[in-house]
Amino acid sequence: MNSRERIAYLRGLLDSMPRDEKENKIYFGMVEALDALASELAEQGKLIDLQRKDYEGLLDEVGDLQDAVYELEEVVGADSGGPDDDEEDDEDDDAMEDLTESYISMTCPSCAYSFYYRYEEGREGEKLVCPNCGEEFSRTM
Repeated sequence: MNSRERIAYLRGLLDSMPRDEKENKIYFGMVEALDALASELAEQGKLIDLQRKDYEGLLDEVGDLQDAVYELEEVVGADSGGPDDDEEDDEDDDAMEDLTESYISMTCPSCAYSFYYRYEEGREGEKLVCPNCGEEFSRTM
């Protein structure tokens, strides 16, 4: 017998008793509370089943995405390996160095927010504006 059937049995027993007695009112209240809990548990069970199905669907999609990434890596890996690859890597490294050298980290004196700005020589007197709080301050090197 599941919880709903047991609660229905108790309700049947209580329905055969007079409601006027103080003890019976307590029992009726308890059975109504149990009935409400059983309903909520049934609803939660349905939601869990729906979430389980969604989870399984997401797992399938992630598996498909992983397969697609592996296929792309194989295609990209098959294209590389030529003599020009070393030159391309050197160019990528130079470009990355240019980016890291031209941006400088600053911290706002008002809100302590850290950000990067592009440093250009000859513009030392300009003021910076914090992207977080909007406070204007002068940059010092």
